[in-house]
Amino acid sequence: MLKKTLILSFSFLGLLVLSFGILIWHTINFRPLTLGLYYEKIFWENVLDDPETLTSLRILDSWGVRSHNHKWSDSSPEKEMERADKAKRDLETLRSYDTSGLKGEDKIYYKAMEWDLELGADQEKFIYNYYPVNQLFGIQNHIPSFLATSHMIEDYEDVESYLSRMNGISLKLDQVIRGLELRQSNGVIPPDFILKRVLDELDHFQVKNPEENILYVSLKKKLEKNDELTSDQKNFALAEVKKLLTSSVYPSYSKLQKFLEQQLKSSDNKAGVWKLPNGDKYYEHTLKYHTTTNLSPEEVHQIGLSEVARIQSEMKSILENSGSKITNLQTTMKQLREKPEFQFPNVPESKEKVIEVYREILKDSIEKSKSIFPSWPKAKVQVERIPEFKEAGAPGAYYEEPSLDGKRPGVFYANLRDLKEIPKFGMNTLTYHETIPGHHLQIAWSQELTSAPRKLRTTHFTAFVEGWALYAERLAKDYNFYSDPYVDLGRLQAELFRAVRLVVDTGIHYKRWSREEAIRYMSDNTGMAPKEVSAEIERYIVYPGQACSYKIGMISFLKMREDWKSVKGEDFDIKQYHGFVLGKGSLPLEILEKASKEELGLVPKN
Repeated sequence: MLKKTLILSFSFLGLLVLSFGILIWHTINFRPLTLGLYYEKIFWENVLDDPETLTSLRILDSWGVRSHNHKWSDSSPEKEMERADKAKRDLETLRSYDTSGLKGEDKIYYKAMEWDLELGADQEKFIYNYYPVNQLFGIQNHIPSFLATSHMIEDYEDVESYLSRMNGISLKLDQVIRGLELRQSNGVIPPDFILKRVLDELDHFQVKNPEENILYVSLKKKLEKNDELTSDQKNFALAEVKKLLTSSVYPSYSKLQKFLEQQLKSSDNKAGVWKLPNGDKYYEHTLKYHTTTNLSPEEVHQIGLSEVARIQSEMKSILENSGSKITNLQTTMKQLREKPEFQFPNVPESKEKVIEVYREILKDSIEKSKSIFPSWPKAKVQVERIPEFKEAGAPGAYYEEPSLDGKRPGVFYANLRDLKEIPKFGMNTLTYHETIPGHHLQIAWSQELTSAPRKLRTTHFTAFVEGWALYAERLAKDYNFYSDPYVDLGRLQAELFRAVRLVVDTGIHYKRWSREEAIRYMSDNTGMAPKEVSAEIERYIVYPGQACSYKIGMISFLKMREDWKSVKGEDFDIKQYHGFVLGKGSLPLEILEKASKEELGLVPKN
């Protein structure tokens, strides 16, 4: 009897394994049977085709699959077109499913996926209208930054994959150059001031002594912290890096440099994307992509002008209450930020002190945030400085998300290129934005959701992500994270900065402002340091529309919160509101806003 039972059990188990195998085979090769399986298929097709994303997420490493860590993602122009074609096919398949029975979150996820694929498919019209080599996120600075920050070294296989990737840099840059040639033939050339910035960066990267290059220095630091590798293995790896830098990496960077020097001769100083093929439509497309709304460039511009006036009025009120005499707001803010009590001494050790202060603010913010959120992400976050070789063209700060396996934490990178750009009264706000309750809390929470499709857990709709981070700055004020009026002044200056972005981004790309006109408007209305203003304006020039996402997103989160307060009355619970807006992962604002109104009964559910 026992023998017969065992035979039946093994037969049943075998049938289950066979059925599961057939299901996987069918999902991979044909239209998946369910929407849930289709979401998984889209996710895996995309990440398996992108070794760099696989390395960043570490989604396969915990399963022992690591071959992707030896490779670079394909940066060829053919691959760019292939991705747009795939989005069109994926959208057609998505719309082939019967959605009549979808309700609640399932309906929201479908709409978000449809919205994302629709914009991706539409991108085909403008596939070569962006600049893959630029001072902000260009391939030339992505490569060393990626190897320094995302490529982890745990054992000798990781060392081998690091060397393999260094060996592959020349092919990746050749792919990029082919794309630049194709763009140039279509009249797509970056402005001359952007090319000069990149050429300067390329000079700084190719340091004469290879041991001072970031690819050598960063690997050396990782090897020094590793006890699993032998001295011989470490010495061999560093010797190979030196050899590859001089024999392969530098020559490939020099090839790119020579191409850009030739391109500079035919470039101009026109800043906006209106000059590109179908440029006005391209800007409308990218503005919708980043704001996830249907606001027109003119509407965004007018919102910006209105918000600039409101925020400046609030700033003047704080300054007057603090005893400051205001003749000109920007002059007053400039004088304030230059006061010794708000500046770090201009000595080398001050840069480490800046990082220490950011870490102290983060620690305090974590404690104060826990009472206003219903759950908390497992992933940790830390503060580091932006690599020195890319400081000049980098923003004042940025955040890098944690790996999915928990081995690499989220990181808030602070720009220390000029301590005069870092007034002490602005440090709280920047920390709240980049870490908690801002980017890290939201992105780590989204990564760890189990109810949302994996594709949406790792998709970052710009207005949601950046809007949330700017909302987090306001949240810190609303829930008494600080009492210092100067810190609140720093918060308002940061919000003013984002409102000004609405004006200058649309000014550059819609109203055809020059770089100098945009710099002048931002300088006149913010009182920011000249280097910081120039870097910011040049950021908007190579990344059209993205800068508008912050303020548009913040306005949306605040409006939804007011709706919740109005409907809930005395029963309003900030934890419940935060749980609703963060509990589904990143979403397009127009979809989230509709879901919020349906949840509150302000519009009928359908």
